[in-house]
Amino acid sequence: MREDGLGDEFGLRAGEDASGWPALQRALALFTIDPVGLGGVWLRSGPDPRRDAVVAWTRAMLGDAPWLTLPGHVTDDRLYGGLALAETLARGALVHERGLLARAHGGVLVAPMAERLSTSVVAALGGALDRGELTLEREGLTERLPCRLGLVARDEGRRSEGEALPEPLRDRLAFVLDLRAPDLRGPAPAPPTPEAVHAARALLGEVELPDEALEALARGALGLGIPSLRATLLAARAARANAAL
Repeated sequence: MREDGLGDEFGLRAGEDASGWPALQRALALFTIDPVGLGGVWLRSGPDPRRDAVVAWTRAMLGDAPWLTLPGHVTDDRLYGGLALAETLARGALVHERGLLARAHGGVLVAPMAERLSTSVVAALGGALDRGELTLEREGLTERLPCRLGLVARDEGRRSEGEALPEPLRDRLAFVLDLRAPDLRGPAPAPPTPEAVHAARALLGEVELPDEALEALARGALGLGIPSLRATLLAARAARANAAL
């Protein structure tokens, strides 16, 4: 058990198998090193103190980067932004108020109950993950806003009822983390320290992936029958973050 109480935060008991924790902790560390490049995390878990601890640790590792939560029934104005009426009247010119997507630029957007997101919200998130910017044409105002972000998709769906994270999001997130997995028991070993994560983030731009490594990843994806090129590209980004760490 760690002296800082991390094992207690995860609701774990000494003496149990913990074989899944190192991989989960490493995946979260890589995501916090390169949240935009890695797209995000598909986090499978019902309401659970361990999930809260995982999310809190991830947020802490990001430092000062934006961290916003998507409401369950978000409106277009809240998501994309809209006319800031008070400022428009005060200035006598159209003023745009940034929505959640633009405000999350450079950081992370958390989507609770992501398995129930509407088709329009899924399309908006997928577009932001793909393009990294928003083009807004609303109320006579046209504006292009940067929108490069990572997504934490919290999936509470019950497989027995056919609930699952929408495919357009599954295809764009680097990591699938299942807190219901049977090997996530026992005391969690010490995760990478904040200092190590921050140092890796600073080094990331200096890490180059050899062509032969990218080719090996592509061959591996083809051999596993994975049709999406995104899987190879996300694996390459994860390899770079891992090398930096």
